[in-house]
Amino acid sequence: MKRSFLIFCALISSGAFAQDIYLDDFNYTVPDISRQGLTKETIFKNMERRFIKLGSSICSNRALIWAHDMKRDYGLDSAKLFLFYSEKTGEAGDKVWWYHVTPLVNEKGTLWTVDAGFPSFVKTPLLPNDWFKKFAGSTNCKELKKGDEELIEKMFSKRRFPSTTAAGTYDCYYTIASAPYWTPSTVAQGMLDRNRDGVPGDYSRTRINSSELMQACKEASTSAIGGIFGGAEKKCREYLGL
Repeated sequence: MKRSFLIFCALISSGAFAQDIYLDDFNYTVPDISRQGLTKETIFKNMERRFIKLGSSICSNRALIWAHDMKRDYGLDSAKLFLFYSEKTGEAGDKVWWYHVTPLVNEKGTLWTVDAGFPSFVKTPLLPNDWFKKFAGSTNCKELKKGDEELIEKMFSKRRFPSTTAAGTYDCYYTIASAPYWTPSTVAQGMLDRNRDGVPGDYSRTRINSSELMQACKEASTSAIGGIFGGAEKKCREYLGL
């Protein structure tokens, strides 16, 4: 009886000190994983790396699958960190990228990146600033919030952001979005409440879109030949449970 009481008290104590994070611009809460007895290291270690083709897939497709996996496996509502480049790059050294995205988890009130797509140089969860250093070569990054409309609209362009704008001079730009947002365009729609053509609407995301998830999975897990001959869809339906 005494042992049961102590366990109950420990659970109450853990819940009392959980530190959820609320994303105002997306009306979304990122729960503290410690409430579920999880750690960022456990989540990072268990992220799928064999089903997903890490070296040839698009980051937003990987991130959507991982967000789905966290919800399926842990009941966890994760977040995402979208990075937008200017001229500077980091260790990835890819001059072609105009953006990159990674899943985020909240441990005890701190957001951590869990970017499992680069096993050669990302071996642990990283704080956002350390992740910026690796992928953008700088921490001089401006956070984009609702109200930064001119900059947010650049997410539709599929081009690198300018270093200097009316907002100042920065090496990179970023926004923290809820997990259901798939690509920069969907993030821009959610923040602006309109699409790239200016059509207003409610573009907020409360859950992952299953058709987008299937499309992301087919690209991230199968070769082009597999996609053409239908092997990708069967494989993804089995993995995703759709």
